[in-house]
Amino acid sequence: MTASDEWATVRRGIRRRLPVSPRRIVTSPATLATFTLLVVPFGLGWLETRLFSPLALPGYLLYGVGTAIGNAIAPRFDLWVYWVPFLGGSGAIAVAIGFGFEWWRERRATDSMERL
Repeated sequence: MTASDEWATVRRGIRRRLPVSPRRIVTSPATLATFTLLVVPFGLGWLETRLFSPLALPGYLLYGVGTAIGNAIAPRFDLWVYWVPFLGGSGAIAVAIGFGFEWWRERRATDSMERL
């Protein structure tokens, strides 16, 4: 069995276990909107202080938690370095919300088909 065959087997196994495809989860409108709402208001406020809005609060909290953890692990990094875990954490939260939305949407569509 070649490496590509093994990878295809792994992908097939993931697709069988997940109710929705990973591609659909990542490109879900809920995933993209959540990531945008976490990153853009905070990024605008980080670039220009007068652009900070209340919409930046969830991103600010996520950045603050990541900075506190990062500062405890490696205290000598500059604050801009913590953008990498912030973006990763924002992406993880967005994917979790997108998965929940797509799962709910798939379940709702299946339930309506059963009623017919």
